[in-house]
Amino acid sequence: MENISDYKNDEGFLFEIINAVPSGIFVTDLEHNILLLNKSAASIVGKTPGECFDRKCNEIFDTKMCGTEKCACLIATETDEVCHGQTVLHHNGKDIPIEYAARPLKNHEGKIVGCVEHFVDISERLEREQLIQKQQEELLRRQEENIRHLQDEVLELSTPVIELWEGVLALPLIGTLDSHRARMAMERLLETIEKTRAPFIIIDITGVPTVDTEVANRLLQTVDATRLMGSEAILTGISPHIALTMAHLGVNMTTITVRSRMSDALHLALMEIQKRKADMNVLKNGDILKD
Repeated sequence: MENISDYKNDEGFLFEIINAVPSGIFVTDLEHNILLLNKSAASIVGKTPGECFDRKCNEIFDTKMCGTEKCACLIATETDEVCHGQTVLHHNGKDIPIEYAARPLKNHEGKIVGCVEHFVDISERLEREQLIQKQQEELLRRQEENIRHLQDEVLELSTPVIELWEGVLALPLIGTLDSHRARMAMERLLETIEKTRAPFIIIDITGVPTVDTEVANRLLQTVDATRLMGSEAILTGISPHIALTMAHLGVNMTTITVRSRMSDALHLALMEIQKRKADMNVLKNGDILKD
């Protein structure tokens, strides 16, 4: 035979072609007897093709569909359609994920006489997909973590604690002040007070358009917390709208020192600092005179 077309009627050659296919192929009759099976299909279940001939396919292949009404070959021959999907092949205690496609086999008259099923081991593909999925999940986790860090950094930048003068800190708040941002501002302020031991804190809300009950309570908590750390808070920049809102909410402002502008608060703080220094000098001079 000099031409490949000369081999078309050579059954041995055709069988060699089927054996050359790396995925599993087998042919059954309507009673599910195996008529033909390639080496790849047999090797998956640890057999040779000769050991599989003239045996029921469900005796060779063990899946949850074999021997049931969900059998791919049964569905293909009864519906005259391709039946395909994924399942798990059990062999020697191992679970082998496979992808299959069963097609009806017809004779020259178009009558269905059997089934051809093709299947492939997809273990490596699933492992790659799982690896890719894990990598994607890890990438997503890192992205979310980076976004959270960026959000925290933005919040920190939007709630700066500034040293206006020796002993005087300022916390200027600008924009919408929600409970989370208010909490972060309080934490940053208390950390700075611990480091500097500043006696006066100016909390300026000139740039805050509105406040709700939770934010108002957070501001009061901040004032109380600074007092517990030995500092005095001065609240400035209360707009008429916020003043009406706080009055409507029943916020008790009697314990808070309030000034209209930050400059007024700074002037008050500096005067108080000078007064305290003068009082300290008087005490020291009195002690010296006693000695």
